[in-house]
Amino acid sequence: MSEGPYSRNVAARIGCWSARHWKTATFGWLAFVVIALVAGQAVGTKNIDPNDTLPGESGRMTRILDAGFEQPAGESVLVQSKTLTAEDPRFQGAVADVVRRVSAVDVVMNVRSPSDDEQSSGLISGDGHSALVQFDIRGDADEATEKIDPVLAAVADVQRANPELFIGAFGDGSANKALEDQFAKDLEKAGFL
Repeated sequence: MSEGPYSRNVAARIGCWSARHWKTATFGWLAFVVIALVAGQAVGTKNIDPNDTLPGESGRMTRILDAGFEQPAGESVLVQSKTLTAEDPRFQGAVADVVRRVSAVDVVMNVRSPSDDEQSSGLISGDGHSALVQFDIRGDADEATEKIDPVLAAVADVQRANPELFIGAFGDGSANKALEDQFAKDLEKAGFL
């Protein structure tokens, strides 16, 4: 048997064999895929804890905080106007109303207002047309969704009282609440269909 150009190249020999024995090669690969899938199912998967994904000291600190301390859910209320600025008395009144109503909710703590001199850094936009009121929801962040309804009701009351402004809440608890509500609506619609 004479040596052809493919006799020394392993990949070429495998390719020639596969071309001559295409049924065996095809079913062999299919069998390999099935075996790999069955083996993967038997071994299973391991889900990584999101708190374990951070490397180094920051990951260590996150694990310590999660293990030993309640982390409250952070929330913010955006007060915004296309025409008014944070200097306008009506804008300031709306911000003060947000602070007053949100502070009255028993699950709210650590309220930071743009009108607080020592805490106002970064709470008013550069153009002056937007301001944030920030606060935390008392207790564990995982439970904030169940506690956020009175806060959202207070923010909605301020929005109704100040229709010339946009006033809306966002944060850990309110975002999860909105997702849960949307999911429930979609599920109800799917059940109806």
